[in-house]
Amino acid sequence: MRSSSMPDPPLTTGEYEVFLSFRGPDVRQTFADCLYHFLIHSKIRTFRDEEELRKGEEIAPSLVQAISESKILIPIFSQNYASSKWCLQELAKMVECWKKQGKGGGRTTILPIFYLVDPRDVRHQEGAYEEAFRRHSLKQDQQTIKQWKEALLEVGKMKGWHVAGSDGHGAILEQIFVKVDSLLRTNYTLLTDELVGIDVHVNKVVQLLNLDAASEMIVGIHGMDNASEGIHMMVDRICKHRVLIVLDDVDAKFEFDKIFGKLGNFSSKSRFIITTRDKRALELLQTDKLHEPGGMSHDHSLQLLSKHAFKMDNPPNEYTALAEKFLKVAAGLPLALKVVGSLLFRTDTNFWRAKLKELKEVPTVEVQQILRISYNELTPNEKQIFLDIACVFIGDYKEVPFYMWSSCDFNPEIGMRTLVNRSLVRIDEEGQFGMHDHLRDLGRAIVNEEDVQNPCKRSRIWSNENALDMLANREVLFVLFL
Repeated sequence: MRSSSMPDPPLTTGEYEVFLSFRGPDVRQTFADCLYHFLIHSKIRTFRDEEELRKGEEIAPSLVQAISESKILIPIFSQNYASSKWCLQELAKMVECWKKQGKGGGRTTILPIFYLVDPRDVRHQEGAYEEAFRRHSLKQDQQTIKQWKEALLEVGKMKGWHVAGSDGHGAILEQIFVKVDSLLRTNYTLLTDELVGIDVHVNKVVQLLNLDAASEMIVGIHGMDNASEGIHMMVDRICKHRVLIVLDDVDAKFEFDKIFGKLGNFSSKSRFIITTRDKRALELLQTDKLHEPGGMSHDHSLQLLSKHAFKMDNPPNEYTALAEKFLKVAAGLPLALKVVGSLLFRTDTNFWRAKLKELKEVPTVEVQQILRISYNELTPNEKQIFLDIACVFIGDYKEVPFYMWSSCDFNPEIGMRTLVNRSLVRIDEEGQFGMHDHLRDLGRAIVNEEDVQNPCKRSRIWSNENALDMLANREVLFVLFL
């Protein structure tokens, strides 16, 4: 742990997530120091300004850069905050960045803390703040004074924390951490909450990266794309150590040199992580290290299945034997465990046995066969909605096909809810459809089975090549424009 008097390291691009601004003599050894180390110990990259490093009349370019690139800006208003022109310059820069990002609608968030000072004094420059501005007005031009006052008014109106003399710091620090952590995690809203077993692969990849090595390195991750579900969260954790370039789901056609040039062009500490389902891609790229996640362990598989089937980590006693049989069929594949578990949610043991029998009757159980048992349980209308999304609407907003489905009496609200609950479709916060690649492939395979030889006789066309061929041959009977 660094002592509170040690300066922070030099800034590098994107190094910090949180920027702290405070008046040193008021809070450096107390509240600000506690908050800083609270965030640092939680692996949140935090910059704090050390006043003794300030020189000249203006804040340093490195501080401007730190403010501009930080996602969360935390000014700690104290009794003498406004007496520092550097604090006021930092605050004005914070407000400038916040306004450029759309006043709270962008990536920058300001979280003010009012430490032993009334927020009204901050907003309206009363009390000690009034006296501070009286002194500033003797040395600063009116435009600068106006800018500082507007910044105090703007931030003083924002929701934050008021720390009174009788308040314990522990509870407030915990509240601040929870808020900061939730804001930093908003980029991962599409990831499943059940990242079962991911830490094993995180640690393995960190070891392979060998961050102390002096030469650049490529690490490959080979396996089904869902075998390392949660890889984006894993990459974010790794990025806390070094800046990386991550190439996801690369195929054998990928030409590394055309995009990035020679590997030797990068610094000796550079690291690349490449994920692929085609091992040939890693051979062509001549990767230095290889990690193959494979299937999940037995315990993690049972935990993931149970989370979706029972909303707990282990199955009830009467389901244990059946759950073990499903684990053998799923072979550690997270997507299969998730979809099957969602299908089996709130069903009796007879239903479990029936689904298990269906799978055992398939000569070679592959992932699509496992997923198909969930598809088979859908109503006819729900099947149509699933196939429409798989073939046409991935990435589209749910409103686009909603009226079409309503006109067809498909009851889209119920249908979409069922598909989401069964883990067959996801809808993000913006209302856009998403679907796992294997589920997409399943839907398109089902449509292809309608007529293997002649695409014109299938219910849906998603290939531009097939569509153009059909138009050229005048084989189109009906076209739906969306």
